[in-house]
Formats: sequence, C-alpha cells, structure tokens
Amino acid sequence: MPGKHSTGQLGLPRYSFIAAAATLLVILVAWVAVRAAGPSQEQKAPVLVVPPSTPVVEVGATLPAPASSSPSASPSASPSRTPSASPTPSPSRTSAKPSARATTKPPVRTTTTPPPAVASFTARYQSGASWDHGLIAAVQVTNTGAAAGTWRVTISFDSRAGVRVTNVWNAQVSHNGDTWAFTGGPVAAGADASFGFQATKQTRGSARPTACSIGGTPCTGG
Repeated sequence: MPGKHSTGQLGLPRYSFIAAAATLLVILVAWVAVRAAGPSQEQKAPVLVVPPSTPVVEVGATLPAPASSSPSASPSASPSRTPSASPTPSPSRTSAKPSARATTKPPVRTTTTPPPAVASFTARYQSGASWDHGLIAAVQVTNTGAAAGTWRVTISFDSRAGVRVTNVWNAQVSHNGDTWAFTGGPVAAGADASFGFQATKQTRGSARPTACSIGGTPCTGG
C-alpha cells in the first residue's frame, strides 16, 4: 500500500514535464524552419489609400455641379429648350398700343363783337316867313344814335318855284338843280342841332319843299 501511493505522486510531474518539453520542441522546430527558409520576398509596405479631397463648403453656399454632368447636359438641353420655352413675341403684338382715350375738349367760346356805335338822325322842317319873292325856313336835327356824328339834310323844291338859297346859318350848303344839301355837325348822341336858310323864289305864295330827308329818312313837319 505505501508503494502505490508514492508511484501516483511521481506520475503527475512526469506528464507535465513531457508536455512542456513537447511544446518547446514544436516551437524550436518552427523557429528553425522559419530561419532556414528566410523571407521569400520583402514584405511590401502597406499602401495608404487616401480618399479624394472634398472641398469645404460653407453653410448656405450653393454646391457646384458635378464636373462629369456639365459638358453633356449643357449642349443638349440649351438648344432644344430655348426656342420652345421663350418664343420671340410677334411684331404685331409688341407694336400694338392701347388706343388713346378720346378727350373731350371744352367748347370754344366765341366772343361776339357788338357792332360799332353809330349816329342816327331825324329832322323836322319848319316854314318861317314868306313873301312874294322870298322865304325863310329852319330845320331841327336830332341824333337818336349811340355815337356822335355829322348829318346831311337834302331839300328839294318844285322847279317852277325857282327857289334859290341865298343865305344859310349853322350849316354848309351845296345844290344840284332844285335839290339843296345842308351838312353840319358833329352832334353828340341824344343831342339836337338846328340850322336855317333864306331863299328867293319866283312865285307868289308859300313855296313848300317837294322832298326833305336826312340820311335817307324823311323829314317831319312841313
């Protein structure tokens, strides 16, 4: 009994030693094999792959278009889209202008110029003294117009009476046969004037005028 116990205690260390020796032997063989073979080729240095640099873009900036898409997209899109998207307006539309509004002009006021003021006369014939071979007469002239003016009175007698004016006052006298013209003035508007004359005759009794007028208007009286 005591002999078996000692054998069992010596067996465990022996196995441990054998295992350690075997492991060391394997390591030694492997080391020898590596040294004997040597490096078959130089180990290449590891290649450092550097990704392409990316430009730093600020926040809010517009990113540039990719370089590959710019040459191909620009020529093909520009000629085909430009004529259809923005057609040139026709000349008729661009030249058309809105019609101007009709402006109503105020009526032109025409100023009526009143006729110029003129003189207008009336006359009254008055017989004076009369004798066998002579007579005296007077005429009153009235300006009924709106302006001053000169006057002209014509008096005609029967040719058989043979009346000849020999004296006149407040007028000037001229005659044509048996018609005598007396002129004077000017006389203001609304004013009166009078003249008289003395004449000879060849008949007895009174010699009344056959006609008397002033500016074409017959005289009154007689």
